[in-house]
Amino acid sequence: MASFFEVEEIAGELWHRWASRAVSYPRYPDAGVALAELEGSLGVFFRAMGGPGAIPVSAVEPRASGHRLTFRQKLGFDRESLDMAFLDDDQLLLPPRMDYFPSRALNRGAYHWLTALLTLLPEPTPDQPALAADIAWLQAVHQAEGILERDFPGLMATGRACREHLLSVRPCQRLPAWEDAVDHGIRVLLGEQRDPATAEREQVLAWVLDQPDTALPETTPAGYRPPLPVPFWGQRRPGLHAGTPKEPEDSEDPRQGATPEAEGGKRQAVRRRQDQSERDDPLALNIFEKMLSWTEMVNVNRPVEDENEEDARKAAEQIEEITLSPHREKTASRLKVELDLTPDAPDVGALSGPVTYPEWHYRKKRYLGDQCRVHPAIQSLEGEDWTPDEGTRHRIRRVQRQFEALQPQRQWLREQPDGDEFDMDALIRNRCDIHATGNGSERIHQALLTQTRDLAVTLLVDTSLSTESWLADRRVLDVEKEALLVLCHGLAACGDDFSIHGFTSRRRHNVEVNTIKGFHERADETVRRRIQALKPGHYTRMGAAIRHVSQELAQRGNRNRLLLVLTDGKPNDTDYYEGRYALEDTRKAVLEARQQDVRTFGITIDQQARQYFPWVFGRGAYHIVQRPEQLSAALPGIYQQIAGV
Repeated sequence: MASFFEVEEIAGELWHRWASRAVSYPRYPDAGVALAELEGSLGVFFRAMGGPGAIPVSAVEPRASGHRLTFRQKLGFDRESLDMAFLDDDQLLLPPRMDYFPSRALNRGAYHWLTALLTLLPEPTPDQPALAADIAWLQAVHQAEGILERDFPGLMATGRACREHLLSVRPCQRLPAWEDAVDHGIRVLLGEQRDPATAEREQVLAWVLDQPDTALPETTPAGYRPPLPVPFWGQRRPGLHAGTPKEPEDSEDPRQGATPEAEGGKRQAVRRRQDQSERDDPLALNIFEKMLSWTEMVNVNRPVEDENEEDARKAAEQIEEITLSPHREKTASRLKVELDLTPDAPDVGALSGPVTYPEWHYRKKRYLGDQCRVHPAIQSLEGEDWTPDEGTRHRIRRVQRQFEALQPQRQWLREQPDGDEFDMDALIRNRCDIHATGNGSERIHQALLTQTRDLAVTLLVDTSLSTESWLADRRVLDVEKEALLVLCHGLAACGDDFSIHGFTSRRRHNVEVNTIKGFHERADETVRRRIQALKPGHYTRMGAAIRHVSQELAQRGNRNRLLLVLTDGKPNDTDYYEGRYALEDTRKAVLEARQQDVRTFGITIDQQARQYFPWVFGRGAYHIVQRPEQLSAALPGIYQQIAGV
């Protein structure tokens, strides 16, 4: 009540409410559609429209747009944040909620139109001047919309309705000549009549509509601002640059401490080296600068050991663009944030060593020879002292009995020319045939045959840092250890030849593949102790690990060979090995294994794996465990399905 009598407080609150709500487009929350409702179907639709299978569909975080603001907007904020959709080589980022249109059906259709349009937009030319880039974007949108209306007439009604609505609500304001010309070009594409009132407008319309092959301007007028984005158009981003980056510096051991996860979608990020953190001299700041700009732009050499996870989470939520830069101090707090970050280009220098493998460069459509160095070793007995509790031991015994039922069975083969004993049915039929026709069959015996699968199985398990995270009240690595114990004893009971390997990596120089059980070893106490001693490693360079163990498996003399890959997330590493590059390389490694007659099957507990796992391992060659704590219980059914028991 005290603030009611404070005129300044009341006036300030009303002013803030009036100025901060000056958005460019009206929103319709009641008619909105969340991306989560359509994420699965949009992924299928994206691939049906020609989108690469390795690209997932994700939600984009609102980001600042550089368009010119109205007077009222300038009173409320410096830059307006919008949900701008993007497509690049690694991800398709869509608004987390579509509510720009007054009906739910139109918002749902806008998602499909936006997805289809992005698949048709060409990759932009890098390092174009701002004005030329905006005009090239309009040219690409105009051509893509023409293709959609020509080849996909079912989308025409949605596109027309979206354009009509956005044209009616797009704000009008006085703009400099070239900005006005680009904005008029947008309006014409949305359905407005051409009005070449100025030479700039006429020139932009000629570039976009009449003469698209004409050379674009090589300079940009001073003070030029990009146009207000169109919510259902989106933009393409350039792919990986061709240069070779500097090898990343060693960072601190990522295994120190747990890593809480930040909320929200993908955050915008950029790699930039900031040397302020390496300075020992004090840094004086202008007291009139905004505090937020200090947090975002200055990487000073300040103490960081007292920061906690909650402070780190709040800071991440407030910063629009996160800068990744080397820092010589080690922090006490860690935060898991999904970043919208373009990967570095691959380092193409060949490595030397006794065990090296290539990687598949999907953009160049060729292998990078000797790109990864693998360090094979025997899993150490020193490590964690994990001991299964009573509930875990009970589950292991129950699942082991299910595996024992999968042992090869003895089967009677009837009507054989020779065998262990007479086949009474065949013998009676033979005597009847002799009395009736004078001719009988000699196949009057039955033989007892023990079925054999002649199967060699290799289990490759992910032991990266992410296995230290928790699922409900259990750690991921503990769930994997339980599954390994179940498989170890279950496969031994089945009589199949098998080996177990764990893998982790730290950049391309150091891919560790540790043997937990070799084909020549028994499933004894030593193997059990190796499983119990497993501890979280670093990262997940899956392609090199698959190539290494599949090569060993292909040399086995068994008639059937099976590779099981158990993981909890996407392949990634601290260098360029992330996003689409990592998925493409892993998929190529799976295909290489199959070319060597090694069946490859993926098992994951990642609940987001539906966006990439089917594409990596192929139809019918993967299983996503819906409840990770039930992984052990699901293994007998999975093994029975893929081993052809």
